[in-house]
Amino acid sequence: MHRREDIQIVRGVAVLLVVLFHLNVPGLENGFLGVDAFFVISGYLMAMLYRGGSALDFYKRRAARLLPAYFFTIIATLAVSVMTTLPADHVQVVKQALFASAFAANIGYWLQNPYFSKADFNPLLHLWSLGVELQFYALVPLLAWLYGRVRYALLVIFIISLMTALAVVLVSPKTSFFMMPLRIWQFLAGAAIARYFSRDGAVLFPRPWLGAGALLAMALVVWVYPVNVAALDPIMGHPGGAALLITLATAAVLCWGLPQRVENSWCGRALSRLGDWSYSIYLAHFPIIVLALYAPFSGTRLSPPSVEASLAIMAAIVLFSAAMHVLFERRGRWKLSMASVLVCSSLTACLALSSVHVSRIGYTPQELSIMAAPSDRDVYRCGKLFRILHPTDRLCELTAGENRQLPILLLVGDSHADSLKTSFTQVARDRGYRVFFTVSNSPLLGGVDAMDLVDEMARVGVHAVVLHYASGNAQQAYDTGFVEMARQRGHEVSWLLPVPTYEQSVPALLWGWRGEGALVAAEPVNKAQMFSLLARLEADGVNAHLPSSVLCPDHCLLVTDDMRPLYFDTGHLTLTGAQMMEGIIRELIDDVGGPELLAD
Repeated sequence: MHRREDIQIVRGVAVLLVVLFHLNVPGLENGFLGVDAFFVISGYLMAMLYRGGSALDFYKRRAARLLPAYFFTIIATLAVSVMTTLPADHVQVVKQALFASAFAANIGYWLQNPYFSKADFNPLLHLWSLGVELQFYALVPLLAWLYGRVRYALLVIFIISLMTALAVVLVSPKTSFFMMPLRIWQFLAGAAIARYFSRDGAVLFPRPWLGAGALLAMALVVWVYPVNVAALDPIMGHPGGAALLITLATAAVLCWGLPQRVENSWCGRALSRLGDWSYSIYLAHFPIIVLALYAPFSGTRLSPPSVEASLAIMAAIVLFSAAMHVLFERRGRWKLSMASVLVCSSLTACLALSSVHVSRIGYTPQELSIMAAPSDRDVYRCGKLFRILHPTDRLCELTAGENRQLPILLLVGDSHADSLKTSFTQVARDRGYRVFFTVSNSPLLGGVDAMDLVDEMARVGVHAVVLHYASGNAQQAYDTGFVEMARQRGHEVSWLLPVPTYEQSVPALLWGWRGEGALVAAEPVNKAQMFSLLARLEADGVNAHLPSSVLCPDHCLLVTDDMRPLYFDTGHLTLTGAQMMEGIIRELIDDVGGPELLAD
């Protein structure tokens, strides 16, 4: 295939955007859009490289090109992690490695928090895009067969994938982000350019200055498009309008090429060289950043503390990328059969699992108890199965299978309500209620106004509602007027006030105090906000309960008597902490009134 400097330049731009985004460089908050450009380029290249013939030979070539460096990245990250991180954080790396070794990293992260969340320790997070690409490569022979036999088949697949992706953003942006079928339209955009506007890799209809304009448009989208990654909006959300524009701009560069003056400039040559190294850079950069900035129980940290630290990290990225490029990307160095791919995958998974036991050697029972906090937590939100089976429901039922005649109690809140919903559901079920639940980080429903929620409650038949938010969100939720509207419509309303929250992660505090006696208390940072909201609620006659009456009897507790942490971060309760709240939840539900409750 004819080498195209313009493709290498776009690759260089894309990988530079991604690396700088992951270093939290100001002005490049949309740098993640570089991955969208990679998907288009991959679709173009696969259409050029696969021209029929043996699918097995195609898979072997792709495996030889990609997998040696891929598996090396996983194994090296595991090795560094087991030596430098706590078992509580290392076990998260192990889970990521297991999914990645099965070429399903994107699915593993889909089951976790959104890509943009930093709560989990994810040094292999960047492999999600490789999972999407590898899954697409598995479909290339089938897509080529369809292209040769069914006219417009790929156009239909493109339209279905694009429209479905934009529709799913309205319900679950994370699903559109991580799932290959909802990204296939980007690959097919590149494939269309290869089939209809290229010949052996050469541009059929060169319009280089239009291509330069498209490259400039890519930069403008990254710098000025107002992407809101949490928005349930196909225009401002992601993947949405920005992803579509990046896809079109990348396709335009592939279609028209770039001017020779741009390609031969010092900037063009530098970006082209970056493009040559882009795969190794992409693989190496993220684990280096995350492991270099590691701190126990602090999730994924991406902001170097100083210019010197940034320069040191960038130097390490350059060094390891160069080494990986030389070792793994020179043609003819590696050949893999499908059997060897299976062996490498299995070996990587075995190494990951065995490293769990190695990482725990030498720790005391107290230390292991502290490190158990991050895993002592509830399933995220309503659970994947419910969202798949009920994609349009705003409220999810947590007591499925209960007597349909029982009154309905609705729990509304943010991630703090999410962390105690299991204990809340258990108590409510014991008191004779069915329980529905809705949660969003933006009161009340991520842009749905208070009246919409009240209408939804009436439609479902909600008897009473309990609200529970973090301190800042609680003030905003109360200011929406939802409480007054719900009461006017005959719904009982109660408020479980915010739990105490702390400036530093509670497991990190406990880790710092280990071995220093019974220092297990700290001063919450939201005390004034809790009592301010309580005064407002009491003045308006709203039934309100303070969790601090349980969690701060004399002083604010961080652990149980047997040293199990009550929080898994700065303010979200563990399942253990939520169980301590069951008494106050019972009082709150009993105060709701209305239905005849079950006896104790």
